Amino acid sequence: MLNISFHSKLNEAVKQNLAFCLIRKPNEVVIELFVQDHSSKNKVLMHSFDSKMEKWIADENPISIHQKEFDFESKLKFPKAKKIHPKTEQEYQELIQQTIEDIQNSELKKVVISRKKQVENFRISIFETYRNLLKNHPNALVFLWQNPNEETWIGATPELLLSQESNKVKTVSLAGTKLPEADWTEKELEEQQIVTDFIVTNFRGLGNLEVKGPETIQAGKFHHLKTYISAEVSDNFSLKNLLKEMHPTPALCGMPKQDAFEYILQNEGYDREFYSGYIGIEQADSKQYFVNLRSAQIFEDKIWIYVGGGITAESNPEKEWMETELKSGTILNSLV
Repeated sequence: MLNISFHSKLNEAVKQNLAFCLIRKPNEVVIELFVQDHSSKNKVLMHSFDSKMEKWIADENPISIHQKEFDFESKLKFPKAKKIHPKTEQEYQELIQQTIEDIQNSELKKVVISRKKQVENFRISIFETYRNLLKNHPNALVFLWQNPNEETWIGATPELLLSQESNKVKTVSLAGTKLPEADWTEKELEEQQIVTDFIVTNFRGLGNLEVKGPETIQAGKFHHLKTYISAEVSDNFSLKNLLKEMHPTPALCGMPKQDAFEYILQNEGYDREFYSGYIGIEQADSKQYFVNLRSAQIFEDKIWIYVGGGITAESNPEKEWMETELKSGTILNSLV
């Protein structure tokens, strides 16, 4: 039997053009629904890559449902997309080659270069697409963010940025990408170590620091290297301050952090908006923040899929293009 209150609340949000968010945490089977009521008790937030924009959906009483019982269909209103010029394969590879040369001739160790892939929106079923993401990516945070007349985002992100429950803070170092049949190379191992070192530096001074990994994990069709990092904190600890230091991590930006950040703003050629920012879930007993990766922005006529990869001195432009094409499959293979 369907959870009528969940579906009724979602239906009312759609009918009244209210902002809402559907969210399922990694390795869980429960979907939470947040509908904007401007309370301050429970929040879902979207924070931009450049930290200049943050939007909230606050709900006094979010409700949940088992994902197997989620059976909702409705049309959402999307704005029309602006006209853009997505980078061609040649343009992207030229940018990657230039980035490699700049890394080789500077203090930069890694820069994450991304792009938009634009496809036509042939009246997709947004809720069926969301169900496909739930089914295809059980280990990811799967979300649908709808802010009527402003933006709609959907995605399945494999990466925790930061969480706190009681006096324990946790994060993961997730970097390096390969297909299951390939072997890890020095390039991916170095990329993952850069991210791990950055996080451990930010966690120094906290109690009982634990670092476990790296291990190989699967996210969709890819293998990644993942290290688990945790520590204990005191009562006067500020999670917000640590979050500010952590974002954007080398997995989203590069190293050194500020140099890579400025390089991206000057050379990437477009505004990432919420892509490679983070999604936060703030409730009374816990706070969790996930990196906004493997995501797309939905418009009435177009879909913008955001993809990228970490560039080091050992990168290969052709392989980097292919990696972004494969990563776009997270969204493309779930569209209905």
